[in-house]
Amino acid sequence: MRRKCYPLILIEILFLFSGCMYKFVNPSQKTIYVDYFANHTLQPQIETWILKNLKKTIVEGPAFLLVGDKEKADIVITGVIDDFTRNAEFISDSDQIMMACYKVKISFDINRNGKISQKNLEQVYSLELATAFKKDMLLDMLSKKIAQDIYYQVISNEE
Repeated sequence: MRRKCYPLILIEILFLFSGCMYKFVNPSQKTIYVDYFANHTLQPQIETWILKNLKKTIVEGPAFLLVGDKEKADIVITGVIDDFTRNAEFISDSDQIMMACYKVKISFDINRNGKISQKNLEQVYSLELATAFKKDMLLDMLSKKIAQDIYYQVISNEE
C-alpha cells in the first residue's frame, strides 16, 4: 500500500512548487541594488522605464539577487542617460514613420564593495513602428533591450 503513495506524494510536491514562483537561492549569489539613473535627455521618463526593466531583468536572471537596500548590496549600479535620440529610417507614402533608429548613450558605474568600474553603453536600436503604436509600448520595448545590454555588461564585469 505504501508503494502506491510515493508517486502521489511526489506529484503533490511538484505541483506545490511548480507555480508558486519559488526560487532556490544560491548562497554564493551576489546581491545587487539599482540606484537612480539621471536623465540628461529630452525624452521624459526614459529613466523610469530603464530602471523598471533593468530591475525586472535582474530578478528574472540567475546571476544576482536584487535587494532594496543599498547598504546590503554587494554591487550598486548608478548611471546617467546622456543621449536618447530618434531618427526616421523608413517613411511611408503617407508620411508616417514606419521604422526608426534610437541612438542611446548611457554611462554607468558598477560599484562592487568600494571598487568602481565605469562602463558605457552606446547603441543604436532599430524598431518597426505600427500606425497605432503607443509611446509607452515603444519606451517599454526599447528599455527592455537597453536593460539586457546593461545586465550583460554587469555579468561580463563579474568574470
